[in-house]
Amino acid sequence: MVEACIGLVGGLFIGSTGAGLGLIVTPLLILAGYSPPVAVGTGLAVSVVAKLVGALVHRELGHWPGRDVWILLAGGVCGVAVALFLLEAALLPRHIDFDVWLRRALALMLILAAAALLKIDRVRGARLAALGRTRALLLPIGAAVGTLQALTSAGSGSVLVPLLASTTDWTVAQMAAASNLFGCVVGGLSVGMYFKLGNFDLQLFYKVLLGLLPGIVAGGLLSRCISRGWFVRGIAAVTTCIGVRLLVG
Repeated sequence: MVEACIGLVGGLFIGSTGAGLGLIVTPLLILAGYSPPVAVGTGLAVSVVAKLVGALVHRELGHWPGRDVWILLAGGVCGVAVALFLLEAALLPRHIDFDVWLRRALALMLILAAAALLKIDRVRGARLAALGRTRALLLPIGAAVGTLQALTSAGSGSVLVPLLASTTDWTVAQMAAASNLFGCVVGGLSVGMYFKLGNFDLQLFYKVLLGLLPGIVAGGLLSRCISRGWFVRGIAAVTTCIGVRLLVG
């Protein structure tokens, strides 16, 4: 029941803003007692379904941001390759407690994401779009966020959305659509790493998904009613609280 409720809350965030999986679901699963690798691995598996549904909902609602989204996706694929290299090259020493490292990395990522949200510059985004510079920024943005998402499950909404808000003139609904598609593609590629490590709980996957799917549909409809100001403040507040809780817990 707790897992389904976590899924419902995450679904509402994912559907309405594109953020929610790494921002809400994975941290709350850790706080509910699941190990960080299992929470991340299962969360990424859920994201493949959740983000796909969210992307389809936004497509049906006419929220697609255009062809530039494919450049963003290309960057995300590169980011997953970087994450795989980092894990396979053993750049994380074996004597380090991976659970503790992952918990702290996710906590710090959430707090940094909150800071990024509060520094969104809508005017700068519109100016870059008017100058035609947005397209050149999408590939490196996708690569950076793809790496972070593959390692922690967070990023496709909590980091990608504020970056898009500061570099494009897309609406909240368009950013949510791009974020959902990005999360689906990057999550699908990333989850293989966690299957290989054995960090996937099928029963947990079904429980979270039970609440997540209806939340995504409802969130997609709510996205039309959300102003950028409330969107930024709300996500930043929730992100900071959960990040601090992970650090001190």
